[in-house]
Amino acid sequence: MAKINPADIFKRYVVRSLKMKLQPYYMKAANFAFEKRAYQAWIAANEPDTSALMAQRAFRFNYMPQFAVICVADKFECPTRMIASLNKQTYARWRLYILCNGGALAGNCPDIEKNIVMIDRALPPDEIISLVDGDFIVTIGQGGILSPFALYEIAASINANPTGEFFYSDEDSIIGGKRAAPHFKPDFSPDTLRSFNYIGQFSAIKRGLFFSEFFRSIEDSYALTLGCAFKAALVVHISKVLYHTVDRKKGTRNEEALSAHLADAGVNAELEQHPPGVFNVKYTIKATPLVSVIIPNKDNADLLARCVKSIIYKTTYDRYEIVIAENGSSKEETFSLYDTLKMDKRIKIIRWDADRGPFNYSRVNNYAARASGGEILLLLNNDIEVVNGDWLVNMLRHAVREEIGAVGAKLYYPDGTIQHGGIAVGVGGIAVEYYKGYGGKGVGYFNRLLAVHNVSAVTGACLMLKRELFDRVNGFDESFALAYNDVDLCLRLMAQGYRTVWTPYARLIHSESRTRGYETTPAQRQRLEEESIRFTSRWGHVLKQGDPYYNPNLSRKRGDFTVCSDCPASVRP
Repeated sequence: MAKINPADIFKRYVVRSLKMKLQPYYMKAANFAFEKRAYQAWIAANEPDTSALMAQRAFRFNYMPQFAVICVADKFECPTRMIASLNKQTYARWRLYILCNGGALAGNCPDIEKNIVMIDRALPPDEIISLVDGDFIVTIGQGGILSPFALYEIAASINANPTGEFFYSDEDSIIGGKRAAPHFKPDFSPDTLRSFNYIGQFSAIKRGLFFSEFFRSIEDSYALTLGCAFKAALVVHISKVLYHTVDRKKGTRNEEALSAHLADAGVNAELEQHPPGVFNVKYTIKATPLVSVIIPNKDNADLLARCVKSIIYKTTYDRYEIVIAENGSSKEETFSLYDTLKMDKRIKIIRWDADRGPFNYSRVNNYAARASGGEILLLLNNDIEVVNGDWLVNMLRHAVREEIGAVGAKLYYPDGTIQHGGIAVGVGGIAVEYYKGYGGKGVGYFNRLLAVHNVSAVTGACLMLKRELFDRVNGFDESFALAYNDVDLCLRLMAQGYRTVWTPYARLIHSESRTRGYETTPAQRQRLEEESIRFTSRWGHVLKQGDPYYNPNLSRKRGDFTVCSDCPASVRP
């Protein structure tokens, strides 16, 4: 037998430990390299070549807006890179206005020409506005440059959207002299914008919207965006990379800007910030509405007991009732558990008789909703376990808002990975859950996993909404017995003008499909196929148009925000 050397064992242990600790960094570097290559391929496939740029220079729109491009000169440095990018524009109707400290910048800026105007930033806002001539104000952050086709694409979008008053685009960063880290943004997402400035420092704003009140915020892109976007008749997202950040500067007055915006909108809320630049708007709940927690259940007494126990012992919001919709249980321990649970006055058991037909998730929940008494409904699976005590109140803060339809939560698998981060429609076929299997401590694409943001749908495993809205849309569509009923409900709410919100501040564990299992039998697969056809027939236009909160330049196969390597070219002829 070979002699064991303790030093070799210790050495192998140290090496293995180091590999485990460094693995996340290796993976991050590998993913970055992969995304960088994918993005370069995307640029080659989707952006105009030399001949297309020449065609843009010769093109004439029906409406040729005049752009007033405004930038603020930091200290006494001439924005030469930005000026160079403007001189390369394929759309010629623009003039640059540089806000600087008196005339000190002129001597440091050799590229000054007739198309550039220097303005003393110390002048009153009204006077500055009187010196600016243009149909649309284009704001450019310090350290930013434009793609050569940026103003052309904005002009094209203005012509395509004549009622548009606020336009923004996708962007990337210049890292080591090369374009990388693309931010493919969602369409206008008010709740996302109140969480962080996802729109960034580049936008085109109709002159009539850009009055002196907002001009005071010209150096604060977040304040300017909040002030203008929420007041615009129409906000238009151009899903093309028109802006490049060279020197990214973090806003230092973001909290002040968001507080002022909320006060101006008459919104009562407290702000928390974590991490820096990402806000949790804690909307004030003016009353204490009763929340009906609806849990369908068939046997699985251990799961149900764990679920109910976690609600009772962890939930800090105390105005709730638990309505358990019994449907077809047969085990003695289940009914024994029911007898125990009924001793709590907040819990009631209702029965969905087996003679009503085979299990139908939509029908059971509709029945339970009618039997509940809450102003707010929380639909919950029995294989859910509460993590943080303020989960319910954090969902309720959004559910009580007039403009919000459904509210979803951050769900984990028992191993700590992400099970649900919202649902993208038209991705992965019909719909897919964001970040499924993603590391539980990950921040997501541009901090999405840390921020309240808008999505098209959330899972019915944990879904909150007002009873009034549930009744208005006639609850779940019972033709969707098991699949797509939650997505269908959210889309019907969206069609009536209500937004869906996902919050990371409600965290729960979801042992997915522990109760009913997966679709494995021929009958189950047939039913799934029938419901897929029904969903596609109803929402085919949405599937074709694409999810407004998931950029078309991202992968349509997975909801993981990877750059789409097989998207069709989007170059305008």
